[in-house]
Amino acid sequence: MKNIVISGYYGQLNTGDEAILRVLIDRLREYERQENEDLNVVVLSSRPQLTSKIYSVDSVNRKKIWEVVKTIKRCDIFISGGGSLFQNETSNRSLYYYLFQIFLAKLFGKKVFIFSQGIGPIKKWYNILIFKHIIKLADYITVRDYDSFDLLHRLKLKNKIDLSADPAFLLNPCCEKRVEKLLQTYNIDLSKKTIGIVVRKWKKEKDMTDKIAQIADILIENEGYNVVFIPFQGKWDIIKINEIISKMKNKPYILSESFQPHELLGIFRCFDLIVGMRLHSLIFASKMNKRFVGISYDPKIDSFLKMYGLKPAGYVDSFDVNNVLLNIQYMLNESKIQKKIEQITINMIQRAEKSFEILKEALSTTRKRKNINILGVRIDCINFNKAKKKCIDFLSSSSPKVVFTPNVEMIMLSQRDEKFKKILNSSDLNVPDGIGVVWASKYFGEKLYERVTGFDLMMSLMPELEKKRARVFLLGAKPGIAEKAKENLLKQFKNLEICGIYHGYFSEEENNTVVEIINSSKADVLFVAMGMKKQEEWIYKNKKKLKCKLIMGVGGSLDVLSGEVKRAPKMFQRLGLEWFYRLITQPWRFKRMLALPKFVFVVLKNRIFGGR
Repeated sequence: MKNIVISGYYGQLNTGDEAILRVLIDRLREYERQENEDLNVVVLSSRPQLTSKIYSVDSVNRKKIWEVVKTIKRCDIFISGGGSLFQNETSNRSLYYYLFQIFLAKLFGKKVFIFSQGIGPIKKWYNILIFKHIIKLADYITVRDYDSFDLLHRLKLKNKIDLSADPAFLLNPCCEKRVEKLLQTYNIDLSKKTIGIVVRKWKKEKDMTDKIAQIADILIENEGYNVVFIPFQGKWDIIKINEIISKMKNKPYILSESFQPHELLGIFRCFDLIVGMRLHSLIFASKMNKRFVGISYDPKIDSFLKMYGLKPAGYVDSFDVNNVLLNIQYMLNESKIQKKIEQITINMIQRAEKSFEILKEALSTTRKRKNINILGVRIDCINFNKAKKKCIDFLSSSSPKVVFTPNVEMIMLSQRDEKFKKILNSSDLNVPDGIGVVWASKYFGEKLYERVTGFDLMMSLMPELEKKRARVFLLGAKPGIAEKAKENLLKQFKNLEICGIYHGYFSEEENNTVVEIINSSKADVLFVAMGMKKQEEWIYKNKKKLKCKLIMGVGGSLDVLSGEVKRAPKMFQRLGLEWFYRLITQPWRFKRMLALPKFVFVVLKNRIFGGR
């Protein structure tokens, strides 16, 4: 199962943003059906319960930062989806918040997709600098208009940037019968020309309320048109609409604020023209091949109109009533404009599909890998149960199979010792021994969710080895330790066949004798406990001479089994803090423990600056 997190301005009941989310979720479900693959979609929303109910997905409150952090940490792909998230026209907080999410996702090693965004305006040089350095971390970038495309290219990003279109162009409207049912209560005479007006409150407006009221009155009284006010963001738009109507002489129609995006899109079939202050009112009009006039409050309106060869009829803080009326009459009467809208809209739909083609490609390439490379050391992407099963399967092999348990200390040592790195990579199975390796895995292509310690893996094999009557040899530790370990093992596994033991303090001259003792015992499994590096070097050197089926390096496991060394309490084990327990109980290991902070530094340096 792949975990996908979608971030955007969701949960605010903004029809445009909800249309984007609807298309995203529908397309992801279509991918699931086509590819027969499970996707777990989580949406960051300001109203998570409502979002979950409407779209049948998991949802997390985007205002609860700790929940957002945990959600992003668990995902495979992070989608910063739709809208105009990267701008500070409204506030710096919004810009910083969405950039923080991207930085966080990349810090956790996730794939990041900037999905059909409108970028800008971004004011102040330092905001542009912050934006540039974070946006370049994204794996995929698609933008919905030429101005956003040009802005990113002016920043000289090395990322591949694709020009797409707003995902709302791919929203499917509800059927005509459903539209008829929805409009029954309004008794709109659709035999007359019907003009839809979409407004919004804007802090810089000057006499906008009076001017829109005047325009609506002229359309009703002088032209004999229907005027229908359409709320695109619930009660916020209704408040503004009521202000306008209070200034009017004639009575217009007002649609309900409770329509879903696909229902509202279907209703747009009934309009001859839309006067819109919201971007998605213009997108809905063009999608349904209806004529439209835009009043701009934001450069994104200008960018959209430019793609249709149009200009705003005015701006919220300065527009002329007569100019807007002239634009309305021109759009209604110009015969060629309809065909032009249809042709450009076909192109916009095709471009909108491009983002989903890229998303599909991203999903198909986000597959679970067999292994990852952490600072040059191969770590197999395997959990505890699968590691155990693989070790049991090795017992059926005709040649010796080697299992190593790389931890942070071993990986850091391999940075200074290329021969040791080669030895670690020569094994048949490398399990992630230690929470540090699991933590680092998310930066190197595959998140591992479980550590597999050498001691625990060895002990989990004992019942299976006992059942299969496999012969076990214990090699390593100080003289006398292996004997005690054998004694304790047989107390726990009475039928386990331990065919031989030998200490780890033998000389180079004795090596061939030790190998002969192991082979003579006809051991199937050899556990080598000579400590880090020494045991791996010994196994690598003698593998071809040995006749065992499974050889595993187990570090200080025989010391623990013998009772000479006490293992960390279960609580420390569960939290992945065995290293901390060893530090406080064996402070003389302090220098060895320095490998952990060094490892963290090297991993983050490689992640941020590359070079791994």
